[in-house]
This record gives sequence, structure tokens and C-alpha cells, in this order.
Amino acid sequence: MNPTRFNVNGSTVEANVPDHNISLLDFLRDTLNFKGTKQGCGSGDCGACTVIVEDADGQTLAVNACITPAAAMQGKNIITIEGIANQKTLHPVQQALIDFHGSQCGFCTPGFVMALTAHSLLPDAPKKNKREDIIAAISGNLCRCTGYWPIIKAGMASCGVGEAAQLRHVRMWEPQGALKKPHIPENCSGSSDESYQIAQNETMVAQRLEQRSPSDCSRSTIIAGATDEWVAVNQQLEQHENILDISRIPSLREITARDGTIYIGACVTHSELFAYFTEAPYQSSAIRELLTRFGSPQIRNRGTIGGNICGGSPIADWSPLLLALDASVVLKSAGSRRLVHLSNFFLGYRQTSLRPDEYLASVQFNVPQDWSQLSFEKISKRYEDDISSVCAAIFLAHDGDVVQEARIAYGGIAPIPTRILAVEAILKGQPLSGIDHDRIKIELGSIINPISDVRASASYRLQMAETMLIDRLSLEQKTA
Repeated sequence: MNPTRFNVNGSTVEANVPDHNISLLDFLRDTLNFKGTKQGCGSGDCGACTVIVEDADGQTLAVNACITPAAAMQGKNIITIEGIANQKTLHPVQQALIDFHGSQCGFCTPGFVMALTAHSLLPDAPKKNKREDIIAAISGNLCRCTGYWPIIKAGMASCGVGEAAQLRHVRMWEPQGALKKPHIPENCSGSSDESYQIAQNETMVAQRLEQRSPSDCSRSTIIAGATDEWVAVNQQLEQHENILDISRIPSLREITARDGTIYIGACVTHSELFAYFTEAPYQSSAIRELLTRFGSPQIRNRGTIGGNICGGSPIADWSPLLLALDASVVLKSAGSRRLVHLSNFFLGYRQTSLRPDEYLASVQFNVPQDWSQLSFEKISKRYEDDISSVCAAIFLAHDGDVVQEARIAYGGIAPIPTRILAVEAILKGQPLSGIDHDRIKIELGSIINPISDVRASASYRLQMAETMLIDRLSLEQKTA
């Protein structure tokens, strides 16, 4: 078995990954004996396993080690809680948590330290030390002892306090990209039988998929961020015979806009999308709302738009919004490329139209004339880092009082993300002031037949679906 090669806390490590299904958390704790990183939920909800991952370009990101494959860390620098103190000098975040009494049992503390340390590495961290900034930074971390106020005060006092916060003693690369130590190759697999491969280009992906069939138990599982797939590995004991990691393919990590259309590579992360859609000229309050509510910083740093779509979940947040944008997906194989409208991509509960030899390469949609025409609303028990009970994405364009275009999509109300075409037809061409809200509710009730589960009852889901649409129509009527 070939050793996995990466760096931990600035030092080169070569160690055998005993199983390509093992998480980074288990590898750090059981193989490398870094016990400071804690096992909590196993699903990326509590943040106790937070570590920092540094790429060759000097970018540092907080991630959940419990839902990160160990073999995915080839050629990267992992910074754990053991590495952030510089000899006997504590990191400013560590010292602040002591000063403000931000730790009691200590189980969650390493995760909070790592999340706040990652925040302190942001270029504009000194300007992001307000209460709301710190709350956002630790939104993926849970504490059941201290309460959050002393932790927040510690974060406000410590984030971005000069050179001491930059971790230069354990970082492998300067922020400018200059190597401090020899670069570790990124193209080696985690084992001698190549059970975990990191693809370097799309040709490799197409060739690998061409070899598999639906009945082939050894076919490759495609992953990028693996934030959803590794929850199943941890909690359902799912095992993959072979894994093909496509997260480093440059062509799948691009966002481009040309001729009025935006093209998003399947491996673009949610954090990258957040940055793209919060700045001109494509600033979107709807997408910002989606991504602010989407998981946590740790999950957004690894999770990808392609993974969110390909999972086929009826409660995936991106699918309703992309349906409201009338988006399409590009599916590729070794010998073909086909453009599939997103409404035709979902076939059933967690079933998609992807063929065994295909992969999702990109998502595309036309740029709205006005981004305010698009809205997104999510109902969940926990504001951040939670799965929706129901969510709605509504695109509504009107000329004066008359509705010109309406696209309404919901998640959480059917086995697949759903466009409500019958209601769209009712609205199109009608004056906003003349829309019969009771008729809309009746039509929705005849179409939507949600289930009751631990997140919400069927009647509650239907009521929320009605309320979100009627509220949007009422708002547009007032502003028309």
C-alpha cells in the first residue's frame, strides 16, 4: 500500500491510509495520534472536528474532518488544534478563550478555536470582528456548556490581530503562493490498487466511467466535496469499492459569464459561489440568502453545487432556486455531451437522469434582467446549518402590474424538487392586482401532497408553501 503524502502542522507526513473510506478525522486521531480534533456528530453539524486545510496557493479554509475523506488531502497542509500555538505562545484565539472564560468541558473548544482561527486568517479579518461576523464564523459549531456569549466576545477580541494570528510557523505556503518547503505531489493514490484516485482532468473521468456498468459492483463513486456522501459512510456504514475524486479538475472549478449566460462548473464550492454572487455585477440577494442558510462555513468550504444537485434530494437548497432560474445541466461522457433541462433531470426520490457513463460537468442559466425578480425562502428548525422543512424559489417578472413571467419551485413538498407549472400558467399575463389568492391556494393544495415527518407535518408544509407564494405576490403588488 502506497503511503498518503501530505503535511500536518507544517511537517511532511507519509502514512498508510488503512481504508480509502476512512475520514480525515479518524486518520488524524487513530493513525497520526492527533487527539485534539474531536469526534462529535459524524455529520458536520457540531464542528468539534474542525481543522484548517491549506492549499498550494496559500488559501486556508476550515473544514469538517469527520466528513472529509483522508485520501482527499493528498498534497495539502492540515492544521490541527495541536499546531496553532507557536511553541509556548498561544494563538490569540486560544488566549482570548481563556481570558473570556469561553471553555468549560472543553470538548467543543478545539472546534471553536479552529473556526475562529480560520476566520482570523481572512485578509480583511480586522474589519470583521463585529458580533455578527463572529456568529457567522462559528455558525457550524455547537457548545452545550458555556453558552455563546463568552465565545463570541473572545472571537471579537482576537480575530485578525496582526502577525501572531497568521500561523506562519505551520503554514507550508505564503499567502502570495511562494513555497516555504518542497511541494508534495498531488497525483498519488491512497492505496496501491488505486481505490482512491484524484482525477487531474475530465478525460480521466470520462475514461474511468466508460469502464463501468450498473451491475459492476467495483465501479467508481464520483465525489468532490463529499460532505453528503461521507455522512452516509459515517452513519449508515456505506462503503465504496472505488472512489474518483474530481474536486481538483480546473475546468470543473470555473464560473464564467458570457452572452448573457452564467456557467458554473460542478466542483465550484458554495463558498466560491457566495463570493461570486455577493459582488457586482451578479449580486443576488436570493442566492446570498440561500448560501447564508446553507450548512456552515466548514461545509460551504468543501461542498459543491454539482454534489448538491446530483444527490437528487428533494430538500436540496440549490435545486428549487435553479429551477426558478430555468437552469440546465451539462452531462458529459467519453463520447457525448448533452444539455438537460433541470426539470427533466430529477426522475424520482434521489434518482436522476445521469447515465452510468456520465458525470455532471456544469450548470447554466440566463442572467435575469433584474436579480430582484428572484427570491428564495427557507423554513427550518435551526436558522443555520439545518435541512429545510420546505423552501421556495420564486422568479416573478412583471411589466407594471401585469405578470410577464412566473417560475415557482419548491423543495420538501414532493419526492423531487418541483416546478408548479399550473400556478405559473394562472399568473402569467394577469394583473397583480387581480390575482385571486384563494384560487392560488386551492390550486396549490391540489398539486402539493407533502408527507409528514420529524421535520414538519404535511399540513404545515402546505401552509408554508401557500404563505411564501402569497406573501411574494402581495409584496410585488405593493411595489408594482
